[in-house]
Amino acid sequence: MKHKLLNTFCSILLLLTSTGSYANDPSTISTQSGTSTIAVLELYTSEGCSNCPAAEKYLKEMVEQYSGKKQFIPLAFHVDYWDYIGWEDPFSDPQFGTRQRTIALRNKLNSLYTPQFVLYGQDFPSYQNIPEAIGIINDIKPQASISLKATLTGLKLDTNIVVEAKNERSKHYADVFIAVAENNLSSKVTDGENEGLHLQHGYVVRHFLGPFSLNGKDKLDINKTIELKKEWKLADLNLVVFAQDKVDGTTHQAVQVPLSRPK
Repeated sequence: MKHKLLNTFCSILLLLTSTGSYANDPSTISTQSGTSTIAVLELYTSEGCSNCPAAEKYLKEMVEQYSGKKQFIPLAFHVDYWDYIGWEDPFSDPQFGTRQRTIALRNKLNSLYTPQFVLYGQDFPSYQNIPEAIGIINDIKPQASISLKATLTGLKLDTNIVVEAKNERSKHYADVFIAVAENNLSSKVTDGENEGLHLQHGYVVRHFLGPFSLNGKDKLDINKTIELKKEWKLADLNLVVFAQDKVDGTTHQAVQVPLSRPK
């Protein structure tokens, strides 16, 4: 009986180690894009913005409602330009504001704002139309294919990404981006517009790399090592790769894979 209990305990411990923490044994995951274009839905948000919690809640509800029905990858970029009002968003990064400024220029916007949804490279203020638009994007023939393989050893994530252009547009105008996003995050805000609130976050971009350009080539091979941080929860991390048109911002193709997937 003691041996049976010991074996059961060891089995549970192994499962916990493989899905919830960073083991030293290498774990490999891989995925390949399909025949539909996967939409990338970007949300620009901040803990210093009083309207942002409602937008983040809407995004979470949409993911839950359309899971398995619509093919899209949500990414929440926390900008830092709200930090000046008294609360510094712990998930913000200056590069996300820079990315949003590029989007604003493309969409001929006079200023930045949060919360902002961006879909297929376009400013998308009409929340209720997002699901229908995602369905339209899914029906578009992909302009590129993406093959992703990643090996996780401890905190080191070695990635190999192969992007192939399917037409001349992608060959000359596709930029590739890599993101690590984390779910189930929370924060108690003690200052600023959301003072006193306990905020919940999902799809938070923790690490962002790119652009990597095809520059007229039929295929691009990317090998990057990403150092994960100890405080990031492995069970809640997703690795995202997407190819985007550098001129109009449209998505050529995208893939996503959870890092906690068993070997």
